[in-house]
Amino acid sequence: MHLGAKAITSMRLFFMAVAVLWSAFWVSAAQGAGDYHLEPDEIAQGVYVFWGVNEPQTEANGARIANDGFIVGDEAVLVVDTGSTRRYGDQMLAAIATVTDLPVRHVVVTHHHFDHAFGISAFTDRDIEVVMHEEAARLHAFEGEEILGLVTDLIGPEWMEGTTIARPTRTITEPEEFDLGGRIVSVTPFPNGHTPGDMAITDKATRTVFAGDLVFIGRPSTVPHADVPNWQKHLDTLMEWDWQNLIPGHGALVTAPDAVRDAKDYLVFLFDHTVCAFQMGDTAVEALMVDIPEQHQDLAMLETEFQRSVFQLFRKYEASGAPPCEQ
Repeated sequence: MHLGAKAITSMRLFFMAVAVLWSAFWVSAAQGAGDYHLEPDEIAQGVYVFWGVNEPQTEANGARIANDGFIVGDEAVLVVDTGSTRRYGDQMLAAIATVTDLPVRHVVVTHHHFDHAFGISAFTDRDIEVVMHEEAARLHAFEGEEILGLVTDLIGPEWMEGTTIARPTRTITEPEEFDLGGRIVSVTPFPNGHTPGDMAITDKATRTVFAGDLVFIGRPSTVPHADVPNWQKHLDTLMEWDWQNLIPGHGALVTAPDAVRDAKDYLVFLFDHTVCAFQMGDTAVEALMVDIPEQHQDLAMLETEFQRSVFQLFRKYEASGAPPCEQ
């Protein structure tokens, strides 16, 4: 079939239009991809939270799986945790700027796990002070590169673009207070709990505690770096504190100690069961064959996280021994 000049010209224009539309689609998609859609939730006067999802880290959620936030004083802002990627940290700062034009002066990282600490460079590159517990900083430096590779494989390189294992500007091991101007925020180390270097942050004005991963709500507590008996003691301490709001590292807002007690009860069950199974000569696989108490059955990702924790605890017992079974 022979096409005339007008037909050829029309086809060229058609394909050019398609190409333009296709290009526009991909530009739009690229601009939308990698957006965490962070919306600050004011849970108390001047205290804001970015809520993570109780899900595994995936390409769909960009590893937005942990809670973090910020506290606004009369003169400055303090940020709690930095998220799982450099992109997340950058977007945190942009979201904070929609609430206040006060400077972000301090960042306190509750512990070294990637979903709380991999956004550090977004702040240090802007000369913002980042504080970690000494042990958290050590583990962050020691394990960071390996975890960076694993997370990149899980959520994809686009989310992780620009993410590096950045060091905090300083470390602490003792309680400390930060004056944000008319607002005092205290930082309390809880070493050797969920990790060797946990810290909780308290806004005294509203009696609000950012507990980091000392507290998991609605999903099982995780134990790869945990001293479980000591962690239980830390939870007892938190339940004794005079607070009105507690933001867990994962899960919904807590306004009464009962939810913290439920988190402790899961740890008690996990530890007691694995210790006794190990002391009776069971393998980790055999230890999985147990009826998990009804009160924990609704926890998100229960089967996966329970299995992972049993194997991790058995490896610890094999390496350094287990305490006596007291059941």
